[in-house]
Parts: sequence; C-alpha cells; structure tokens
Amino acid sequence: MLNATPQRKVRKGMKIHARLLLRTALLALGILMTMSAVANPVRVALLSDAACTDERSREAAWKVISADPGIAARKVTAKEMIASLDAFDVLLFPGGTGSGEAKALGVEGGRAVTEAVKNGKGVIGVCAGGWLVAEGWNPETSAIDLVNAELYDSDHWARGEQMIAVSVNGDDGDTSRTMWFENGPIFAPAKLDGLPNYTPLVKYVSDLAAKDAPKGMMTGRDAVIAAPLGKGRVVAFGPHPELSPNLNHWLTNAIKWVAKGEHAPPPSVKTVLEGKEK
Repeated sequence: MLNATPQRKVRKGMKIHARLLLRTALLALGILMTMSAVANPVRVALLSDAACTDERSREAAWKVISADPGIAARKVTAKEMIASLDAFDVLLFPGGTGSGEAKALGVEGGRAVTEAVKNGKGVIGVCAGGWLVAEGWNPETSAIDLVNAELYDSDHWARGEQMIAVSVNGDDGDTSRTMWFENGPIFAPAKLDGLPNYTPLVKYVSDLAAKDAPKGMMTGRDAVIAAPLGKGRVVAFGPHPELSPNLNHWLTNAIKWVAKGEHAPPPSVKTVLEGKEK
C-alpha cells in the first residue's frame, strides 16, 4: 500500500503557495490603486472666506481632506473659486452661513457653479453648504439650486449645537452613529423644475427644536442626501462629518464619489459614504 502522506504534504504546500500568491497579488493591486490615486488626486476647492464660513468646520474639513493622499486640496475665496473652476474636480462648501456663502458667490457665481456641476463637477455641501445647495429663498441662493430638496421647517432653524444620533438607510433603527449638529438643514423632497429626485442616505434619529418651536420635526427626516445634476454629482450633509471623529471618512468618500461625475455608481450608503463600487 502506497504511503499517501507525501502527497498530502505536496497538496498542502500547493495550497499555501496559492494563498501566498493571492495575497501578494492583492497587495500589489492595492499598491497600484494607491499610486494611481496619488498620481491623479481629486482636486478640491475648499471655500474659506472668513466672513461666511465657520473656522471650526473649515479647518476640520481641511485637516480631514489634506490627510487623504487621494485628495489635493486648496483653500480658496469665493472669487478665486469662480475664477478657477476648471482647476478643480470638486467644490466643498463647509459650515458657516448659507446666505453668506451665496452672497459671496453672487448670482452670477452661483449660476457658474450650477453650470459647472451640470458639465461634470462635483459639489459637497456641509451644514451651511447644505442650506446653500438646496431650494433657494432669495436671488443669491436660488442661483445655486443643485438638489431637488426643500429646507424643511426652516423657520425654526436655531435647533442647537450638540452630538446627535443618526441612522443610515438599512440600519433598521440602529442609532450607534453620532454626528455633530450645528443648526443644520433638514432635507425633504421638493418639486424644482428640471432637477432629478435625490437619494436619502442618512436620517435624523435625535430631535432638536428651537425655543417655542414644534417638536418632532426632525426625527426620521433626511440628514444626508445625494443627487445627480447633469453630468455632475452633489452630496449635501445636514450634520458635520468633519467634526464627527468616527465618520470623517464619510466626507472623503463623498468627495471621491462626486468627483466621478456621470461615471459614479448609483448613490447609496455603500457607494457614497463607504467608498464601495456597488
């Protein structure tokens, strides 16, 4: 009777060798992807006008995006942003004041941003930036209607500043995620002509209300949304991912998603916030 032990050892050695080859191939692929990202970083313009952006939000966003090797960020004023739109892939509007950011851009600047998005640029709006890109309420803000969203219960905007609970689509009530909230917008579907519907990604779980304002207006409503606009893509955050330590990656992943423009996979929590292809 033949001894099968040597054959088993050979087969075992082949399996180990195959696993090592697979690991090496995956490592090489990861290195190549990283090199490609560094060689072709996403060019991001961070609006940094001191008069209309919040320093804490602005600097936190700068810290997060500057640390990502796949992103080449630059701080710009509104005038610089409009004058050099072709130099950037993504425009990032941080916290501050939506009215102030719109005023800094001006009506013509807002229209220029809108056309740039239709032609393939990406836009990220955080808090004030979320107010900015939703349905406008004056000539300046109406010049930059980028997502088909109304600002729900906007008359009672002074809701407070604190960490809140949020849930992503598919969480089934899981409230383990927390985000910094600072009088951010609540999004609801609007009926703006020519704008496609948005995709809700994250909903508010906590409920904050301004003094003497009705309660229950926030819970279950949209906190983070994503939408196409022509060849471009837009993501709007009500809360602050850059000020939420465990969710900084939501900001960088959203930037990379909008940068893909019409080639981006359909919006979902996985593709927009978690950086997956599908």
